[in-house]
Amino acid sequence: MGLGIATVAARAGLEVVVLEPDAAARERAAAKLGSVRVAGEVAELAECGIVIEAAPEDLDLKRAIFAELAAVVAPDAILATNTSSLSVEALASTVPDPTRFVGLHFFNPVKAMELVEVVVGARTDDGVAARAEALARALGKTPIRVADGIGFLANRCARPYTTEGLRCAAALDLEPARVDLACRLVGFPMGPFELIDLVGADISLGVGESFFRQSFGEPRWRPHRTLVQQVASGRLGRKTGAGFYAYGDDAPGRAPDPEGGGPDLLTDAARLEELAGPEAVAVVRWITAQLVNEAAFALEEGIAAEPDIDLAMRLGYRWPVGPLEIGRRLGFTAVRHRLVGMREDYGEAYRPAPRLGDFS
Repeated sequence: MGLGIATVAARAGLEVVVLEPDAAARERAAAKLGSVRVAGEVAELAECGIVIEAAPEDLDLKRAIFAELAAVVAPDAILATNTSSLSVEALASTVPDPTRFVGLHFFNPVKAMELVEVVVGARTDDGVAARAEALARALGKTPIRVADGIGFLANRCARPYTTEGLRCAAALDLEPARVDLACRLVGFPMGPFELIDLVGADISLGVGESFFRQSFGEPRWRPHRTLVQQVASGRLGRKTGAGFYAYGDDAPGRAPDPEGGGPDLLTDAARLEELAGPEAVAVVRWITAQLVNEAAFALEEGIAAEPDIDLAMRLGYRWPVGPLEIGRRLGFTAVRHRLVGMREDYGEAYRPAPRLGDFS
């Protein structure tokens, strides 16, 4: 990720210095980055106006890095983290002046993905956030300001997509391929099980466990037993040659999807059933209800402004429409009624967000 950010910044005409303490890795980075300067010591970053950390997701490691950086760079230099899962406030705790600390969460691959979440901690100065947004725009990205919270915005709002895919498949006794087909037909780039195989079941479970732990057991974010079993079996997805699907030269290819799919099918149950059967309608209603619900919870908690929620999901995950737009198309009252029924059948994971009543 760090090399991707550096490459985009250099192509935008900015002066870039990359820090890589490991000699072998530094040599490889220099070969990839060409004219970009690759440094080996933190002191070489002293003149940088903004430093973006992209180290592994380890709280203690990142804290140590920022404590060292804060002692070297100028007092008005911005310290930014590219973390996707750790609290910005927790990382800022080792910085003498946390007002200059901000999250700059890029999405992979950096070159192709337009979204950058500018994550504002409780003590982040508004001018610092504005400078971070200006940098993102200079890199050709679209910045969205979000509050510090579990999963920030896009990853949080995307979480129900895979979790509810697993839950509805188990509850409705459906094969992964049937769930994935239903989701692709309404415009999602890939189905929940395909996405888990791409990311890796172990990574997906790790993220889910982190959400669940950080939220002190929020039922919406409880990892599903199917994913736990998948990781225990070693079938992690594409990287192991087998996951919910088989991969490799001998694996059967996926049949082409029926023609006529797209987001209009979100509100055309008859056509969706004609293309993929009645279970497709049940799958889409199940998953979209919780997508809308999670977005409403995020909005209620002040994670982001209402228009930015849909924009983030279109840019960060390439959804055909954002979750609040899905709610508008389906009708927030209908979504809320569906969640009330699901709560009665399946428990507190489906309690409706209070904000849904405001939209109705």
